[in-house]
Formats: sequence, C-alpha cells, structure tokens
Amino acid sequence: MSVLRSLLTAGVLASGLLWSLSGITATPTPQESDQRWTVTQQRNPDAACLDCHKPDTEGMHGKHAEAINPNNKLPVTCTNCHGQPSPNHREGVKDVMRFNEPMYNVEQQNSVCMS
Repeated sequence: MSVLRSLLTAGVLASGLLWSLSGITATPTPQESDQRWTVTQQRNPDAACLDCHKPDTEGMHGKHAEAINPNNKLPVTCTNCHGQPSPNHREGVKDVMRFNEPMYNVEQQNSVCMS
C-alpha cells in the first residue's frame, strides 16, 4: 500500500513538473517592433454621475453630441462641463455647474468648460 502511495505521489509530482516546464519552454510570439501600445482610460469618468443620475440613452444632443475635448481628444463627458462633484454633492452643495439655474454667473459657467 505504501509503495502504491509512493508511486502515485511521484507520478503527480512528475506531471506537475512537466506541466510547469512546458510553460517556460514555450516561445513567445514575436511582437512587431514598430507597434506602439495605446494607453486608454479604464474607468468611465462619468461613473460617479451615473450612480445617481439616469443615463441619457441617446447620448448628448445638439452641439454637444459631437464635441471633442481639446485637452485629451476624447468625447466630452459630464465632468468636462459640470466639473468634479465634492463629497457633499448629494446635500445640494454649490459645487457642480448647473446651467439651467441662475445660480452661477456667465464667468463662473465658462470657467468650468473643458477643465
């Protein structure tokens, strides 16, 4: 019985060793030398906004539908125009730009644009 157990243990160890060596000896596929990696954002900048505000299923409308942020050459997001919300945003703090209420003057509204 102990001989059988020893043979089984040796077989498991040998197969594990062969399996791990096959990954080491495999030749990686060569990459093209002129290919460059493109870094993209992994997190949606509007994720915090969409936690509470309903997403517009049709996207942005009018002039904003095709607007591109000149700073990063990506489509305009909520935070590009409305700014970053503070931790007290849910309590109604005057932190995010609202364009439909006379809460901010024109200079303040323009200061947030594409920041």
